[in-house]
Amino acid sequence: MVKVCEKQFPKGSNPKQKSDGFYMDGYLKENLDILAEKIADDQQFVILISGSGQVRVGKSVLAQQIGSYLTYKVREMHRVRNNKFDLSNIVFKAKDLKKKALELPKYSVVTLDEGDDLTEHYLSALSKELRKFFRKCGQLNQFIILLLPDFFELPRSYAITRSICLVDVHFYKKFERGYFKFYNFKAKKNLYLRGKKFSDYDIVNPNFSGRFTNFYTVNETAYRSKKWRDLSNIDEAEEKTITQKLKDNNVILFKKLYQNLGLTIAKLAQGFGISLRTAHRWLDTKDKMTGDNDNE
Repeated sequence: MVKVCEKQFPKGSNPKQKSDGFYMDGYLKENLDILAEKIADDQQFVILISGSGQVRVGKSVLAQQIGSYLTYKVREMHRVRNNKFDLSNIVFKAKDLKKKALELPKYSVVTLDEGDDLTEHYLSALSKELRKFFRKCGQLNQFIILLLPDFFELPRSYAITRSICLVDVHFYKKFERGYFKFYNFKAKKNLYLRGKKFSDYDIVNPNFSGRFTNFYTVNETAYRSKKWRDLSNIDEAEEKTITQKLKDNNVILFKKLYQNLGLTIAKLAQGFGISLRTAHRWLDTKDKMTGDNDNE
């Protein structure tokens, strides 16, 4: 373990901090140094961080440390001053990844923190849009860190072709956090091809194993708040979608029963628990079928 980012995080930056900076595994640092050096050679690097199929193992903390170190190493190596890494560099939805990447300058780090939509069905509109983005985002010359619980859930293109390495975070003994395994491009490819069928993370040896400390490089309270708000928004959006689909299905069923069974509007309205006014509106809908508020 070696000390890094001592100037950026002086003692007191973290409540439990006893000295400047934070500790990073030496082999991990060496690999990140290579990426920081080569990013200026018109490169773009995607780093995967998984959790051995589990959650709450510490992926986000390690991702923040990697993001902060790459940012400040690039500033040191290439003398750039307009890149930074803070809470604004972290997004929680794959659909926000493109927007954020386009906002940030070259050599920046963008982190997608457990974006479930990253594993959308191959033929979905979002999946197609993301593949298009990853095909073209190389010219942005940025680091993109993708976090997800299970490496094997990723589509093949991200798991093998688009990413440069995998850092798999895991528990040790009695759910102790702070441990990871590092797989370079070749080892990551072999792990995906050989281990995907049975989600076997032990079938391929990592290039090395390491440890990390519980050191948040962004404000922990603000980070947790942002993540919670995002989770709440996802639930709200999903609830609205489900509610709308139910309304649309009810409208379709209502119209079919009226047309095919000859039931009166009044009887159907009573059966569906809606007012006569809403029943007439449902019958008048054409292309986009939505219901009105029935509390009238």
